Amino acid sequence: MSATTIEHPPSSTTLQTAKRNLQFLYDPNSPNAPTRRRTRALLRTLRYALKFIFWRLVRYAKYAAVGAITAAIAGTAIGSVASGAAFVIAPTGILGGAGAGLLWGLGKFGWRSLARKIRSGEAHHADARADEQDEGRDVDPVKPPKMAEPW
Repeated sequence: MSATTIEHPPSSTTLQTAKRNLQFLYDPNSPNAPTRRRTRALLRTLRYALKFIFWRLVRYAKYAAVGAITAAIAGTAIGSVASGAAFVIAPTGILGGAGAGLLWGLGKFGWRSLARKIRSGEAHHADARADEQDEGRDVDPVKPPKMAEPW
């Protein structure tokens, strides 16, 4: 017996499949989506993972750039003059960072609360123009006292 192999014509070549998958990876809303649901799910998951990794690397690059700029400035004459302010700008240690964060949060909360009170009109004497206009309205005109008639 001779084994005969039946060759089916491929519906698409490997190159076409790879191009379609890369296009779907680039744009999941593309009309040439892979036919298998498992492939689409895998490619979509890979897309989100790659985006996450890319933006995480961008974030770390920003941190590295800020650190490099800070180190460059600290090594100059400006760094030696402003070394006392460095602790306030970038506190060292966990407690220093937590304290600076707490102060920043309290200041931000207070600033937002004050802005909300000013907008709603709860804060008295917060708007100088409104106070000037109200000054003229609140003052009662001075009336001279009545004099008894001499006759």
